[in-house]
Order: sequence, then structure tokens, then C-alpha cells
Amino acid sequence: MSKLKAVFFDLDDTLYTSFQAGDRYAYECMEKWAQETFGEAGHGFDAAFLSARKQLAAEQPDMPPIHDRVLFAQRALENMGLNAVPHARKAAAVYWDAVFAKMTVRPGAPEFMDELHAHGIRIAVVTNMLADIQMEKLMRLGLSERIDYLVTSEEAGIDKPHRTIFDLAMRKCGVQPDEALMVGDNFTHDVCGAHEAGISGIWLNWTHKERPESEVGCFEAHDFLEAADHIRTLF
Repeated sequence: MSKLKAVFFDLDDTLYTSFQAGDRYAYECMEKWAQETFGEAGHGFDAAFLSARKQLAAEQPDMPPIHDRVLFAQRALENMGLNAVPHARKAAAVYWDAVFAKMTVRPGAPEFMDELHAHGIRIAVVTNMLADIQMEKLMRLGLSERIDYLVTSEEAGIDKPHRTIFDLAMRKCGVQPDEALMVGDNFTHDVCGAHEAGISGIWLNWTHKERPESEVGCFEAHDFLEAADHIRTLF
């Protein structure tokens, strides 16, 4: 590996924990909101929202995954026979406010980002999601001023693990594959995706999952501080 010039971080479940907890809480909050808004007619909105997400994905199999919760809410409300136009955006706001409320920045992440910058290393967040939502997360986590670039699947036009999003991150940071490193919690999306673009990866396996059978080699860390210590050996 050449001199390290850029580190790419996944966002969800890498720089904060945990999206799964926030997602579960969000469904609870949406169901409460729907019943308060529509009464008995709103019962089962949480299940309708999940069903709508799957329905939309099935209808567009050749398109990039849909991440827009407004669309999920719109389809859910329509499927329930309710008027979506006045309410879909509010439902999505309820969802995201719940997710934001459950976010906790990884211990050591802000300080390590400052350390990377002190060594002249650029930082990009490379993530599968809508740009405005990820910007809001970074603001709330106190990380927005600590990164150089945000690279979303919305901007790239396709999700990780497709190499397009990693190529875009390299162009933004002005680096070659052997000058970059990817850190993420999803072995397929983050490590294998980066590998396809020629970038080495660190698997942040904080849930202690069994390592997938793969020819792709990487350093495996079980918490953010362990990942940071390994990156320091590459300065």
C-alpha cells in the first residue's frame, strides 16, 4: 500500500450505533403517530410501511434500491385507503426523528478524525442513503465539520457494493486505490465493494458475526478504537 492519503468511512453502524435500534424504534413511533392521526383506521401502519417498502422494491427490480421513507409512507397510506398527500412527509419525519434519537457516535470517532486531518489524510463518508438524511445525521453526531466529502448512493446512482460509489469517493479525494482505505461494518457492501475498486478494507465487525467465506482479505476489528489503532500503523 502506498502512503495513506484518504480514509473512507461507512456511516450507519460504523460511525454511530445503532441503525437497527433506531429503525425498530421508528416503527413503534410511526404506529403511535398513525393511530393518533387516523384513529382506528391508522392501526397497522407499521406493517403497511414495511410491506410498502418491499412492494416498491419488487416493482423496480432493475433500479437502485429506494431509500426514500416518504415514498414508503405514501404507498403505505394509499394501500390503507388513506390520503397520503397531507401525511406522507410527516410520517417520514416521525421515522427519521426516531432514528436520530437513538444515534450514539462511536467512542473515539471524532477525535480520530481530527487526528487523521492532523496527518493530512482526507476523510470521506461513503454511504447507501439519501444525501440530506446523511447530512442531518452527521450534523447531529458532531461529525459534519470533521469530514471532507460525503458520497451517497443517491449521488452515485447505485448502492454499495458497486464500485461506482468508491470511484466517486476517490475522485473527490483526489487519490488512487492504493492510497485509500475503507472502513465499514458490512463485509459485502464495504469490504468487498471497496476491494472491487482496488481499495483495501477494514471490517468493523462490532456484532462479532462469523466471517463470510471470501477470498477478499481484510483487517477485522471488533470496535472503532481497534480499527483506529490499525489505521495508525499505516500513517
